[in-house]
Amino acid sequence: MPDLPIPELQTAFAAAMTAPIASHTWQSRRSRSHWLELEGWQDSIAGPLYSIANNGGCDYVYSRDDAYFAGVTDPPTLRRRLLEWHARLAAGVEAFCPTTPAEADDLSYMRAITEKIRDLIEQSCRVEEARWSADRRHGKRQS
Repeated sequence: MPDLPIPELQTAFAAAMTAPIASHTWQSRRSRSHWLELEGWQDSIAGPLYSIANNGGCDYVYSRDDAYFAGVTDPPTLRRRLLEWHARLAAGVEAFCPTTPAEADDLSYMRAITEKIRDLIEQSCRVEEARWSADRRHGKRQS
């Protein structure tokens, strides 16, 4: 499975991580600015998910001992880390207090995208777990 793109995940990745900023027409500058302030969480989440969607896995995270991936040693710990970051993203979204109907619409959009990201995390982690298990069955060393 590694080194093979996964079209379904590529499509889901684009819908959750690329389209929200590239194609959405924000109703207010304040909403867009708030979403952009959360970009760090989105970027952190995006790295492993992009790798899984485009390469069939994300082995690189397990050998990294940096602020992002220290303690991430297998798919379950990767899932936990991604969900921690997602929780912070979701909390950031919920911290937005709309003051106009346009901002309320934007908040609904932010919530919908945050849910898409959560779904993408779950889908990607299932793929990564299957890849990891297959590698172990075939005697391939994990990084």
